[in-house]
Amino acid sequence: MGPLDAASSTPQDAAVTRRPARHLGSRGSVPAWIPMLIVLGGALWLWRMTQDQVRSRGVTRVDLTRSVLRPEGPWVPKQWSRTLRRLVAQEGAVLVDEPRALDSLRAAIEGLPFVAEVGPLRVIWPDGLDLSLRLHEPIACVRLGSKYYPVAMIPDEQTVRGVLLPGAADGPHLVDTKQGDFFLPVLAGFDGERARGIAVGEEILDGSVLAALDIADSLATHMNPGQQSLLGRVLIDATEEQAFDGLPGGARLDLEGVGEQAYGRRIHFGHAPCEAGPGELPLDLKWAHVLAALERGFDTVDVRFDVAEYHDREEP
Repeated sequence: MGPLDAASSTPQDAAVTRRPARHLGSRGSVPAWIPMLIVLGGALWLWRMTQDQVRSRGVTRVDLTRSVLRPEGPWVPKQWSRTLRRLVAQEGAVLVDEPRALDSLRAAIEGLPFVAEVGPLRVIWPDGLDLSLRLHEPIACVRLGSKYYPVAMIPDEQTVRGVLLPGAADGPHLVDTKQGDFFLPVLAGFDGERARGIAVGEEILDGSVLAALDIADSLATHMNPGQQSLLGRVLIDATEEQAFDGLPGGARLDLEGVGEQAYGRRIHFGHAPCEAGPGELPLDLKWAHVLAALERGFDTVDVRFDVAEYHDREEP
């Protein structure tokens, strides 16, 4: 299946361009090679394959059906682990003195939609290989049909880019960390014609979904896992250009507002970071308002202004 047909797009269906005011410290704006070393949690996997047979002529034959995955980071979908193990096992074995065989193995792994980059391969004599991978880091998910699929940011300093990843689940993905468990936020607007024809591994083209993804990236940057757990299930909706009061910036967060469930608490957020212009409240203040509201308790809170405004419960 191919990507979305740009000819049928709405005004919000274009790529979302980052404005210069966006904080360059955001994870989505770093060069692609840095996450392999220090940034993307769950993105660095060390993979060692060992076996018991070494050919008498001194050439190592590595048995790829025996592998150990060593993830570094908070969370990697279990489906990815199974897919990687299955792919490697299908290769059977490889002779480490055959460059073409090693290149073929690297190419097969790099072709997986959740693999962003394959690092150096190191031979461990007499019978092993060590390979580092940088994986896409899921920071949100979208509903496609009856399933939820993870979504990651693609590092780009100029434009908000997102990729649809494999790992279908019956509900929003639950991330298990030592600091606390939290659900990946769901991005509204990824349905119907907007999602038609897109396959895992392909970029998301809908502008409102990318704006919501930009808010999800900001959320993950400003709130630790323990704080995110206080949100519960969250739907990030950037499909409206205007807020409830008619002002520009209609993006909002609906807590407990996922799937067919009735909406619960609501956070009026304003513009996504990539769309923010002069006069927009800085992101650190917005998220400080959110944290204060979670501690205080609320039905509806508006975090667009210097002083957060609290309102009674709204109807969806």
